[in-house]
Amino acid sequence: MNPIDFFTLSYFGRYYIIAIILGIIIGVYTLFRVYFALNDFKLLKIKKIIISTVIAVLAFVTMLNGWSDAAIFISYLFFASILADLIRLVWKYLLKDKYLKLIPRLHKKGILAFIIFTIIIINGFYGMSHIDQTEYNLTTNKIGNNSYSILFISDVHYNPDKNPQLIKESISKMNELKPDIVILGGDIVDERTPKDSMKEIIKELGSINSTYGTYYIYGNHDKRPDTEFCENGKRTFTDKELNQAITSSGIKILEDKKVIINDDLVLIGREDRNQNKFTERANITDMLNKSDYSKYIVVLDHQPIPKQEDLGDGIDLQLSGHTHGGQIFPFNLFQELNHIYNYGIYKHHTMTLIVSSGLIGSGWPMRNEGKCEYVLININ
Repeated sequence: MNPIDFFTLSYFGRYYIIAIILGIIIGVYTLFRVYFALNDFKLLKIKKIIISTVIAVLAFVTMLNGWSDAAIFISYLFFASILADLIRLVWKYLLKDKYLKLIPRLHKKGILAFIIFTIIIINGFYGMSHIDQTEYNLTTNKIGNNSYSILFISDVHYNPDKNPQLIKESISKMNELKPDIVILGGDIVDERTPKDSMKEIIKELGSINSTYGTYYIYGNHDKRPDTEFCENGKRTFTDKELNQAITSSGIKILEDKKVIINDDLVLIGREDRNQNKFTERANITDMLNKSDYSKYIVVLDHQPIPKQEDLGDGIDLQLSGHTHGGQIFPFNLFQELNHIYNYGIYKHHTMTLIVSSGLIGSGWPMRNEGKCEYVLININ
C-alpha cells in the first residue's frame, strides 16, 4: 500500500465535524494515557509532557481523515485502551485484587490494550480472507410451477491488492451453482481499479454460466471520477471503456430499464441515486405496464431504500448492496441511525428487501462487521 493512501483514503465533508470531535476526544485521552504509561520510565517531566503531546497531536491529526486506514487503526487502539481501562477497574473493584495480579502491570504499560488491539485487527483481517455463500428461499404464486435461482454479487471494488485469487476461487464456486440469472449489483469496480483489472474482473464475472443472462447495475463508485471522492484516486478508464467491457463480456446493463424473463419475472435495473444529481430518477411505476403486475417484479437498486421511503405496492423483491454490512465497526450503527437497511432480509410493506454485505468490501483491508459473501436467491 502506498503510504499516502494509508492517510488519505478518502473522507466526506459532512463527516468532518464528527472527525474533529472524535479527534479531540482521542487526542486528549492519548495525552493522559501516554503520560501515565511513561511514569514507568526515568524521564524528566518535561520530556514526558513533550512525548505525550506529540503523540496526542498525531492521533488528532490522523482522525481528521476519519475514513482513512490510519484513523481506523487509531480508533481501534483507542477502543482497545478503553476496554483495558474497564478490565482494570473490574479487577480493582469487583475482583478486589484476588485474581490475575498481572493485570495492573499489563494495563499500566499499555500491553493489555495492545493485546486487545491485536485481537481486533487479526479478527478484521480474517473477515476479509474468506467469502461465504448466503442463501434465501422465497415463495410466490406469480410464477406457477416454475422456479428461478438468482445469483446476486455486489461491491467487489476490485483491485489487485484485494486477494484476486480468493475472488476467482469464489467465482469458480458460483459457476457450479448454474444460476438462472446473475445480477451484478454495482461497485464491481471503483475509482482505484486499474483499467486492466477492470477488464479482468468484468470478463471473469461475465464467464459465469446462467440460463437467462447476466445483468449489471451501476453503483455509486463504478463511474465516479477520482477527483470527486478521494484525494489519491487513480481511475484510469472512462465510462465508455467500462460500458464496452461490460457489454463485450455478454453482460446487459440495466439503468432505469426493464427486461421480462419467460413472462414470469420482470427485472428493473435502477440508475444509482448518486449518478445524476440534477434530475430525479425515473419513477418505477412509469416503467411498468398494467400486465407487469401479474408477474414477479424484481427491482435492482444498488443503494437500499431508506426506511422512510415508500416504493408503493406491487414490487415483490428488491436486491441491494452498498452498505457492506457496516464492514468496520461502528459504521453499521451509523447506518441504522441514518434509517438505512444495513444487512440481511427485510419486509418493506408487501416487498421483500435483500441487502448484501458485498463480495469483498471497500477501501479498508479489514472486515469485522457483516461478511464477504455472494447471495443465492431461490424463488419458488
